[in-house]
Amino acid sequence: MAAAINWSFQKGFLDYLSEIEMGRLDQTEIDLANIYRREGAWDFIASNHALWVTFLPIDSSQEPRLDNDSLGATGSAGLRRPPVLPNDRTGLSTRLRLLDVNKNRLIGPPDTTGRVVLRPIELEGEIIGWLSLTPQTVPANSVDKSFRDEQLKTLYPITAGALLLALVVGVPLGRYLLRPVKAIARGAHKLTGGKFETRLDVRSRDELGQLSQDFNTLAETLQRNERLRRQGMADISHELRTPLALLRGEIEAMQDGIRPLNQAQLSKLLESNLQLSRLVDDLYDLALADAGALNYKKQSLNFAELLNNACSAAENPSMKQGLTLKQEIPVQIDLYGDSRRLRQVLDNLIKNSRLYTDAGGVIKLSAWQDNDQAFLRIEDTAPSVSEEVLARLFDRFYRAEGSRNRATGGAGLGLAICRNIIEAHQGSITARPSDMGGLCIDVQLPLSNDLTST
Repeated sequence: MAAAINWSFQKGFLDYLSEIEMGRLDQTEIDLANIYRREGAWDFIASNHALWVTFLPIDSSQEPRLDNDSLGATGSAGLRRPPVLPNDRTGLSTRLRLLDVNKNRLIGPPDTTGRVVLRPIELEGEIIGWLSLTPQTVPANSVDKSFRDEQLKTLYPITAGALLLALVVGVPLGRYLLRPVKAIARGAHKLTGGKFETRLDVRSRDELGQLSQDFNTLAETLQRNERLRRQGMADISHELRTPLALLRGEIEAMQDGIRPLNQAQLSKLLESNLQLSRLVDDLYDLALADAGALNYKKQSLNFAELLNNACSAAENPSMKQGLTLKQEIPVQIDLYGDSRRLRQVLDNLIKNSRLYTDAGGVIKLSAWQDNDQAFLRIEDTAPSVSEEVLARLFDRFYRAEGSRNRATGGAGLGLAICRNIIEAHQGSITARPSDMGGLCIDVQLPLSNDLTST
């Protein structure tokens, strides 16, 4: 900034001196115009240096006496201008020239700098010539030079003071501004080391404060995902251990002769094997869904017919458990989807209601179509679930306590798989307390979508 101010001041100061010099040429312009009016051309002054210097302005503090006789000798017919003083301190005679209307030089030294200031010579509103002045490179007047030097001299302490002030203010301010950035960097290093419990203090509402808040949200998400991963591994091992332990115990009992090897015992072994197979299939489907590799063969289908078939298959098991299955399903709901996967969702939802509803209760299925969306609602009677449970109902391996517990339920993967399948159809699935006293599951599906069959 100091260098720029120094250059700008010196250039501007010289331009200012040039403007002052151009202002001293008022009389020169008038005299030249008057002679041109009489002569009708510039021939009277072209190459006539002795006459040209009589038009140059002189230092007013040393104004000479007029010498009429000497003026008459110039042949300028009554021109009453004093000759230029010998001590031309501004060097005007070496920098001023007269140009014709086409800016061709008539008299005066040629310009070698390429920087000139032009002033038109006008006569009755028309330009008849130009005065061309080469600006000074340094002030010629001692007063001007002293003023310039004084201004430049004060620039250096001002620059030093500004630099010192910038350091005094900038260093603490820079540290203050970098403090939250460094805190975020330290937190990021901790996250890469697996310390997902790391949190930042949010002390502002600016962009850095928002970034810190986003960092905390990210850390919380990573911590939750890590917790779910560990819990999932533990749940998987537990779910696999239970049927395997049962199979092992039954087989060892038969080997030791404690249990007879008959059809009843083989049926128990088969049931344990089927339970284990269902769990493995669910885990496989869930893994494929997470990887986006779960196969879908979508086509146009009648969703209402799919619902009726699912209800028919669940009617007898429901009656055996003392439950009443009601349905309000229209004749036709056409949508685009995978019938096998959607049937898997329906079976899981109906089975979930059947397993967790008290005997003597009711399970109700309702379906309808509104514009370009299909809606399904499955609700049942008591028992219900708490708000806390609703928030985690679709988490994998999660089972509610109380009557909706593990004793009657599966591995806790059914609703998680249902959510993945519904979302793959660009739909949504939510849970809420039912007006009937139990749980209500709402499913929304688009009648058509642009997903490519895989």
